[in-house]
Amino acid sequence: MPKQVDHQQRRAMIASSAARCIAEHGLQGATVRAIALSSGVSKGIVEHYFTDKDAVIAAALEQMNLRYVRREQRLTAGLAGLPALRARLQAILPLNSESRDEWKIRLCFWSVAAIEPRHRLEQQKRLALTRKRYEHDLEEAAACGEIHTATNLQQVAGDLTLFMAGASCGALLDSRYYSARHLHGLIERTLHNLTLEPTP
Repeated sequence: MPKQVDHQQRRAMIASSAARCIAEHGLQGATVRAIALSSGVSKGIVEHYFTDKDAVIAAALEQMNLRYVRREQRLTAGLAGLPALRARLQAILPLNSESRDEWKIRLCFWSVAAIEPRHRLEQQKRLALTRKRYEHDLEEAAACGEIHTATNLQQVAGDLTLFMAGASCGALLDSRYYSARHLHGLIERTLHNLTLEPTP
């Protein structure tokens, strides 16, 4: 009797292998042949599940984003306001092999999005969702008196998005200088500044 294949599971496995290839070799090195080799399947099987290289790479990016969002949800569960924001900011830092690979993949796609309008639009949507989550935490923090009410929460959420991208890129490029301690200190100082009264 032929072995039953879980097609959804196999598709996810190929996408996961594609993500590893991108993290290790970049977008150019993540060929369909390299992805097949990493997956332990033939090139034909990869092409059976995905119409082309762009499709398998899009699935890899989606899987990576879902993994990150699940981690963020797990770390922020039961939290609100500044504690939730702190956990959310820490969730994105490249402090282990999984999150470092996520940033390697993310940067590959950002380089493409910088020159291709379709990918740029998709990235703009992801950044907007990130800002919304930060803004939600800030609104809760303001509602319970954790931060001063004169703060422009939308602007702070946008600033935090840029801040975390820069901090994470720095850690990826120079993890000795931008150590876990250094990055957690940056987050604590940033959150502390939100609790201070604004200067006139």
